[in-house]
Amino acid sequence: MKRTQVASLDRANRVLTMLSRINRSIIRAESPDSVYRDACRIAVECGIFRFAWIGLVDTGSNRLRMISAYGDACGLNESLVAAGGLADNVLRSSQLCIYNDLMTLGARMGATELLQRGIHAMAGLPLCEDGRTVGVFLLYTDQTECFDETVTELMQEVADDIGFSLGHILNHQQRLAAESKLYYMAFYDAQTGMPNRMLLEERLPALAERHKSIAMFDIRLLRVGRATEVFGRSALEQVLRTIAYRLDACRGPDGLLASVATDEFVLVMPGLTDQAEIERLAGELIARIESAVPVGDSEVFLHASVGAVHYPGLESDPMHLLRRARVAADRKGSDSGFRLYGKALDEDAEQRLQMEAELHRALERNEFFLHYQPQLSLRNGEVLGVEALLQWKHPERGMLSPGTFIPLLEECGLMPQVGAWVLDTACKQVLQWQEAGLPRLRMAVNVSALQFRMSNLTMVVRQALAGAKLPAEWLELELTESLILENAEATIRAMHELKALGIALSLDDFGTGYSSLSYLRRYPLDRLKIDRSFINEMMSYPSSAALVRSILAMAKSLELITIAEGVETLHQMEYLRNLGCEEMQGYLFSKPVPPEEIVSLMRRGETLPLRAGQE
Repeated sequence: MKRTQVASLDRANRVLTMLSRINRSIIRAESPDSVYRDACRIAVECGIFRFAWIGLVDTGSNRLRMISAYGDACGLNESLVAAGGLADNVLRSSQLCIYNDLMTLGARMGATELLQRGIHAMAGLPLCEDGRTVGVFLLYTDQTECFDETVTELMQEVADDIGFSLGHILNHQQRLAAESKLYYMAFYDAQTGMPNRMLLEERLPALAERHKSIAMFDIRLLRVGRATEVFGRSALEQVLRTIAYRLDACRGPDGLLASVATDEFVLVMPGLTDQAEIERLAGELIARIESAVPVGDSEVFLHASVGAVHYPGLESDPMHLLRRARVAADRKGSDSGFRLYGKALDEDAEQRLQMEAELHRALERNEFFLHYQPQLSLRNGEVLGVEALLQWKHPERGMLSPGTFIPLLEECGLMPQVGAWVLDTACKQVLQWQEAGLPRLRMAVNVSALQFRMSNLTMVVRQALAGAKLPAEWLELELTESLILENAEATIRAMHELKALGIALSLDDFGTGYSSLSYLRRYPLDRLKIDRSFINEMMSYPSSAALVRSILAMAKSLELITIAEGVETLHQMEYLRNLGCEEMQGYLFSKPVPPEEIVSLMRRGETLPLRAGQE
């Protein structure tokens, strides 16, 4: 027998096996999505096809939406498999479309790009229900002349069987849910085509019972809101579909991926209990999400926070797994990474929830107050101003560190209200000191990211100055590097509005972000505050010292005043002074203190211990 005949017979046998396995899957299928998933997987496992893809026509938009895919995607995206490509031809003709050698297509149907990806032949099968083409089944192979007459006949039978099962299953579901559209809307996410939370909760007990052990991953997409602002809603849907496909490729034959929110997926993996394997899979999920997602001519980069829990493990009821996994995935701010659920996380979550409730009452119960840390001249040692720092005296737990409650104020949306109180209180305090005969002091107040995004910040500042009858020249607002880089043009406009009031603007924690002349010269700043981490390390690490020197040189070229925070030793102070740093604050002179202590140290005329002859 000739080699070509042997190859043809081998292909026919493989496709026949594929047909048999798909039919067995159809008999066991509980829903259309399991048929689609198994058909794609079996097609690739038969050994002929590198990639299989099934899409259904969305009745609302009349566009194809990916439902399932399997195999080596070869970098294929929706533009290659859908509109203008093979899928489009199948939909228009409602017939089996076969291309045995893509070299003959020239540049049509994306053939050039497919050939570059190692694809040499392809076939598209229409999936029909009651005589209507409702979807397509696409198959890609690296073998030319793969689809001979026998293979073609068998593939047509595959399409007919899938179409028949689709009609049969949907008819059954229509009897249960009245019509298939209601079923789909009830159990599937419209954006990604993945099962939704309702279907997840319906299938979870059976999965746990069948496999005895499962691992659940809660997957949070970070920076989705930012991507939507830049690229728009339609682009976001494309990004989410791409992410859903990437995650779906990790779930295996028995797993379940569900879309439970716009920025949240849940992956259930039966039989996975080994902690090392759970951590490995979590790392793979994060890597897949954080790989660039093409959007037109641009790219979107997302981050992810993943939490996992395994059953039975610490949880005996599978229906409680999602809450546990969410607790593990819940991280402060926009931190990406992975955590495995433990009981300590539940305790932390309960404490945070309790503290959030207590923070809502703290302002009205006058539990907040301000301490002030002096800022001094490194030329003559005199106090030039103070920084207002928020403090909270809890009625039961006493004084709490700002690091424990300030991030929570931001997260629960209380920072604008509390920030307005800080601004009012600080401005009034400056005036009280002036009326008590103290030298005029500059008051520095931190502005949070949430405050700065508020459209009425300028009005809030104007009202605080008017309420305290304080001249604007004595108020300085401290902003962070990450804040001013979020939306450059809007930030610059807001900063100019604030400067128009007559106040000063300072850049806090400078050096921890993207320090460069290119962005600094665009912002109307008056002062740079060098982050304490560099001050702490500059006497021990040459790299930190070099960074401090470069910051000071950069500030000088831009005619900005520099202030170092966290100065604790005479050695640090003298080093900064010799480099030309103009101001400092830190424990070397004073920790943050109540307002009456500022009065005392000012009346005593306390200054920095500068060495004689160095003024």
